[in-house]
Amino acid sequence: MTEVDDERDFYRTFSEEIRRARRSLWLWAPWVAGRLRTLLPDLRAAADRGVRISVFIRDDTDQLQKRQDNQALISNLRAVAQSVVPMNVMHQKIAVVDEQTVMLGSLNVLSQSWTREIMLTMRGAHFARKLLEHEHAETFAAPPKCGRCKGGEIEIRRRKNGTWFWRCYATACKTTPNGGINAWTQNIRMQPGR
Repeated sequence: MTEVDDERDFYRTFSEEIRRARRSLWLWAPWVAGRLRTLLPDLRAAADRGVRISVFIRDDTDQLQKRQDNQALISNLRAVAQSVVPMNVMHQKIAVVDEQTVMLGSLNVLSQSWTREIMLTMRGAHFARKLLEHEHAETFAAPPKCGRCKGGEIEIRRRKNGTWFWRCYATACKTTPNGGINAWTQNIRMQPGR
């Protein structure tokens, strides 16, 4: 462990890590809000350096996430990240940089504003890879196109039995001819051993 940050110190550490990133940046950040504005320049610079940025956020069934101003910020995030994937009721707060630095704790990196939080920064490629594997990062960062509308508005959900699946959230696609709602879904094929 190299750092223990609170909500006041974390963004200094986080910005340094983004600036040092050379290959990849993985983020699990449930909510996207005004905090993103201060991070966009560093994220854009990282993307310009060739850093692959993959972000998992809450889907827009969440009351905060579906606000129009937050949806505009999500569009800004999509403009710099290679992958922004909504996930139903996700709550993880994780950053993994270059598959060797992990930032983990209670602080939501894309929306934090005033609550008391803690984030730990730990270095170690084995730990980082194990965490990415646990979170199914590679699989979840590559959603398919919708099998019905062929669109890219795909989110991740999990059934009560534990099965993960893709779901199209395009409004036009979810509505059936009789007016019912029946979104396209497809079970997610997990990598062997996961």
